[in-house]
Amino acid sequence: MTETEKFPKQAILLDCGDHVMRTVTGDDASDRWGRWLLDPVATRMLNVQPKVHTKAELVRYVASFDQRTRILLGAFKKDSGLHLGITKVDIDEKLGHARISTLIGEPDYRRKGVSKRASRPFRDYFFETLGLKMLLARPLSHNQPSINYLTTTGYHFDKRAPRAVKSFFDDTMLDLLYFRLSREAWRAWKMRNVLFGQSNPAPHEMLNQLIGLPPKR
Repeated sequence: MTETEKFPKQAILLDCGDHVMRTVTGDDASDRWGRWLLDPVATRMLNVQPKVHTKAELVRYVASFDQRTRILLGAFKKDSGLHLGITKVDIDEKLGHARISTLIGEPDYRRKGVSKRASRPFRDYFFETLGLKMLLARPLSHNQPSINYLTTTGYHFDKRAPRAVKSFFDDTMLDLLYFRLSREAWRAWKMRNVLFGQSNPAPHEMLNQLIGLPPKR
């Protein structure tokens, strides 16, 4: 089976409660998105230089993703269409692994559960629909929000790579952390956390059915 057959180009659309994750297109390029990397919190967490990106630059950036093994997804509010952030997925088709990196670009939506609500549909899609075996993440050691998210949603910490990346802001060297989540670990984790990420938790009777308890009589 060829790479194209195993990972066909397709438009991804995932329901994440009050927002959707979908394939980003050139039409999503906007001045607002282009200003995300002026935010000092974002630039520090990602270790990138502050910069305004033009619409033309964003269109070229989107076009650099083949949407097969290099996928760019965006988080968008259902009610307003506001573009909240992006997630990059780089798939190693031989190993069945994918490296994930996410930026919530809108400051007002950081630490508001956007990534949390996307966890179940996103991981189910890449593990169960595409059949990947492992998701990988490599945040910088000072990126505490990302580390908190990974460690509380089932990822396993593998190792710290000391002085792996040079800071864009000074001459210091930054540590990189390696996390992984296998398909089997995700299946087990979501069974233990059936209500995780739900905007409207299921009633008790539905929860009992999900975890295999008999109905009350």
